[in-house]
Amino acid sequence: MGRPLRKDVKGTDVIGTPAGAETGITVSFHDGSTVQNDGIIIKQRGARTFVVARVGTPLVRYTRVLVDGVPAAGQMRMRGSTTGLLDQDLVSIRKITKRVATGFNDVKYTWFLENDSSADYIVLTPVAGA
Repeated sequence: MGRPLRKDVKGTDVIGTPAGAETGITVSFHDGSTVQNDGIIIKQRGARTFVVARVGTPLVRYTRVLVDGVPAAGQMRMRGSTTGLLDQDLVSIRKITKRVATGFNDVKYTWFLENDSSADYIVLTPVAGA
């Protein structure tokens, strides 16, 4: 699996808690009936597989795999910004470890979490020569 996610390279927690939406990586996932855009990662199972939950109560956990595009049953989407701005120039992430994220475009990025006071989001920087 590589280096598991717990904190990013700056020491910011990337695994969230269901009670707080402002901490950790936020994701979109399919809960079996519809796409939820307020998901957080509870646990990492592999570089492409995560246990996610919707922020709030009741806590229901789902094991989902990363995909590009809108998630369907059993899937989730994680995206990062290449400009450092929330919801701008987003790249879907295919695989992520503690230090490197790989997009579905096969570009490798270093990454860290940034916070704009409403939520944490992933900032991606392309790795030179990769």
